[in-house]
Amino acid sequence: MDKPHPPFRSFSSASSTSVNSSSTNISRVPSGPLLSSNMSLNRTSSAQDHLYHKAKVMLRAMAKIDGMAPYLNAAYTAAERCAEQQALALPQQLQSDGSSSNAFRVSVGSAGFSIHSNQSVDKKGDRNQICIFTFTAGVLPTSISTDPVTELSKLFQQGIPLCLLYNAAFPNAPIKYVASDDIKSTKSNILGLSMAYQSNKESDPSLYVSASEVLSDSTHDLLKIMKLVNSLLEKAGVSTDDASIPDIGDLKLTDDKQKVFRELVQTERKYLSDLELLLEYRNELANSADISSEQLHLLFPNLKDIVDFHRRILNGFECNYNVPTKYQRIGSIFLHASNGPFKAYEPWTINQVAAIELINREAATLRKASSILDPGFELQSYIIKPIQRLCKYPLLIKELIKAYSDCSDTECYLELQRASIALKDVANQVNEAQRRAENAGFCQSLMERVNNWRGFSLKDQGELLYHAPVAVKAKDGATEKEYIACLFEQILFFFSEVPSHESKHKEKKMREFLTSRKKSNSGMSNSTANLLENLNSVKEKTSLELKGRVYVSEIYQVASLNLPGYWLLISWRMSEDRGKGEFRLRYRTEEARSQWETCLKQLKDYECDPRHRTAHDSRGSQGALDFYEYGYNDSMSHPSRYDGAPSNQRVNSSASGMSLMKSSRNQPHSSRVSGSSMNGQQSHNESGSYGHLIAIKLIYDDKTIEQPLIIPSGASFFELHSRISSHIASSSGVDDDVVISKLKYTDEDGDLVVMGSDDDWQVAVDMLDEIFDVDDSNKSLTIIVV
Repeated sequence: MDKPHPPFRSFSSASSTSVNSSSTNISRVPSGPLLSSNMSLNRTSSAQDHLYHKAKVMLRAMAKIDGMAPYLNAAYTAAERCAEQQALALPQQLQSDGSSSNAFRVSVGSAGFSIHSNQSVDKKGDRNQICIFTFTAGVLPTSISTDPVTELSKLFQQGIPLCLLYNAAFPNAPIKYVASDDIKSTKSNILGLSMAYQSNKESDPSLYVSASEVLSDSTHDLLKIMKLVNSLLEKAGVSTDDASIPDIGDLKLTDDKQKVFRELVQTERKYLSDLELLLEYRNELANSADISSEQLHLLFPNLKDIVDFHRRILNGFECNYNVPTKYQRIGSIFLHASNGPFKAYEPWTINQVAAIELINREAATLRKASSILDPGFELQSYIIKPIQRLCKYPLLIKELIKAYSDCSDTECYLELQRASIALKDVANQVNEAQRRAENAGFCQSLMERVNNWRGFSLKDQGELLYHAPVAVKAKDGATEKEYIACLFEQILFFFSEVPSHESKHKEKKMREFLTSRKKSNSGMSNSTANLLENLNSVKEKTSLELKGRVYVSEIYQVASLNLPGYWLLISWRMSEDRGKGEFRLRYRTEEARSQWETCLKQLKDYECDPRHRTAHDSRGSQGALDFYEYGYNDSMSHPSRYDGAPSNQRVNSSASGMSLMKSSRNQPHSSRVSGSSMNGQQSHNESGSYGHLIAIKLIYDDKTIEQPLIIPSGASFFELHSRISSHIASSSGVDDDVVISKLKYTDEDGDLVVMGSDDDWQVAVDMLDEIFDVDDSNKSLTIIVV
């Protein structure tokens, strides 16, 4: 029973991830002292700080209590049975989800809207939960039967072992218990223990535990019980110090596999310690009357869930150490995490910019509420750690695959390869969610910062796809000029900043701060400082002036130029009386140029659809490009395509509840271009066939939206939902945040049908094809948004 358990391995805590932030604004200066940040950021983490080691030590200590042996045996048997259940259930779930066209899609939003593998929310949630039978992620190595954490939990859940321990600690006031293993007797025994401990004058009231906590499968509750048990063991005179358990950091490394694995374990320990410190900080804020529950959720979404599962991940890593390679199951841990639990990171991705804004705005209140972390760069660096770590995993597993290449015929190696694919998918989803969330915030900021839209209405231009600082060269020999370029679905805008005296001062101050920060020996990496600089700059309110625009519908050529720098040539065809023209854009990175080139070409493919182009022709035919400060196009003498001042539009954001994490491999017909992956690789969707156009008539909040939404039949359900949300948010008469719980439409029998997946959307499209002629341009579908 007390068999030696494997030691552990690790990776690094500092991660240089590429969370795209193409902000062009001057960075905000973070508030608060910075010297204290060294203390937390440079904290070390050892095996003794985590569950695996604590559980092994406590099991040995509990074995010294009289009468404990049969209950330890029963706990081992129960833990072994749970490990077998998880080993059977997890591969079945992975296989089932892998065979689905919408596999790997588990997501959460503020309104509870989720996209699942052609199943209901409840069903998917249940399936994810039943795969967590133990306190370890993945499947245990075949050479061991249990993990010590699950054994310890099963020991406590019997109830009687806790009573035996109490009687050993307080022999003069023993408690009576029922010698039965049925659940009613177990609860009764735990209740008796709790009441006796609570009434004992020598007890610590803060260590009180309830029956529900003892029977819980939460690591948070287990750690709480372990504090009580430690106190009772100490009172009983049983030592909990055990230096005989080897730690991975103390062992001599013999090959690359051990080195890479040790890095993985050690950095996972450090990351988990950082998360637990953040959770401690969050709990302290929760006890303050100055911080609302909404603010806590914005700062720390799903933090308890993330901490809980990463304890299981680390426990899984620890179980794989000191195990022969052919028996290891490291890849199964990542596969388990990628198939659902990592969904908890989605709100962190979406809310990151808003969280940084909140920290800057409420720094004084946060500092008053807790002293654990300073609400300057220290807290901000902790806020971005979860996304950094998540996007570090593909790199770490790549190193594992390289180190294990001499074992390519083993299940361990094949599992690592499958896990690598799954983790890259997760990283791509995070990157895309980050890009969309940032774009939504930037678009809202754009509405506030541009004083004169020259008659354009932003709500008519479609979704903001990319924005970036560019140098524009309008013609050969012309001087380059710096602009902020914003690419929407229908138009490309160019803006110039109008810096104020205050913004210049902030820029200088931030530059000085970052210079000193990067030269210091603090625990913050350069990548973390740079990322925080970007996040802090997203919402800077420097004014912008609209300098030019070109309609996507008028662009006929997009090509990279083989010139020094990263140049993109854009050629457009004006109306007959104004001829043709071109201009060049120079980007700061090759990646940015590639993204824009791919996106523009896909937009052009979409525009080339004659039915879609006909819809645009009704807007009028004005010259494609106007640069208001270049003399060769006097655009001011021509009316804008859109009359009237721009509306005070709200751009749809994460409040809609729609999952923003969508992998390109699951939407073959999507017209959307995803951002680059977190590891720097370009990712985009195939243009594919878009099919015919459908007019979607929307009813929201019992009101009919005046303008219909035009969408191709080949669009994915994700795109349909996203476009509906954006369309409603930008419609007149909609002033509150748009929250979508369900989409419903009326089928051919007159029944209301819920639409919640790609299959449901395709059924609706097929129904329209049966009702209308193939070439009928009047195809429309009424969707009720609830």
